Amino acid sequence: MADSAAPEQTPGSRVHVHPAPGDAATAPVVRRVRTDEFDAVAGLFAPGLAPYRGTDADPLLDAYLADLEDIRPRFEVAEVYLALDGGRPVGSVSFYPDVRLEGWSTFPAGWSGFRALVVHPDARGSGIGRVLLETCIARTRAVGAPVLGLHTIELLADAVRLYERRGFVRCPEFDLRAVDVFPGSYSGAINSPAYKLELKRRAPGLAAA
Repeated sequence: MADSAAPEQTPGSRVHVHPAPGDAATAPVVRRVRTDEFDAVAGLFAPGLAPYRGTDADPLLDAYLADLEDIRPRFEVAEVYLALDGGRPVGSVSFYPDVRLEGWSTFPAGWSGFRALVVHPDARGSGIGRVLLETCIARTRAVGAPVLGLHTIELLADAVRLYERRGFVRCPEFDLRAVDVFPGSYSGAINSPAYKLELKRRAPGLAAA
């Protein structure tokens, strides 16, 4: 992977994502999180998972939430981004230039990856999730990785729809059982399906699609 293709970024630096036509005036600011903002990011996850509560998967969500709220381990190996709308934290995502830095990923070395994408319920429907996803896609291109991969949880239907609308496709050969990632006393039948987005190589001088 050609990391030299991407400029060095420091916490707090902004990532420029081109908004859809008509969105420029309302586009959120997406930038690298600062260490003094860990609590703000952690506070997004419980509300973000709340709509999916009330099933026998709650013990899994408890384990998942505990992992998501622990920001520092991700911060040390990934690029953790914060979305701000009018200065208010409304979303976050963690991007891994090399997906193997996640630690438990089954994807090949050389792919990029992301996880912990969250949007506060009050901001859903405003395009925040799409902007965070496009940030990861832009970073994947910048580091020269050919594929962007992710594992999700089956019950997170809104996230799955977002990924599929953007062109992510299933790659079941990389699926995980959720219990293997977040050990606990819940059904081992809950899967963590794998998705990928293959990025087309652009000819020199051509703008991104």
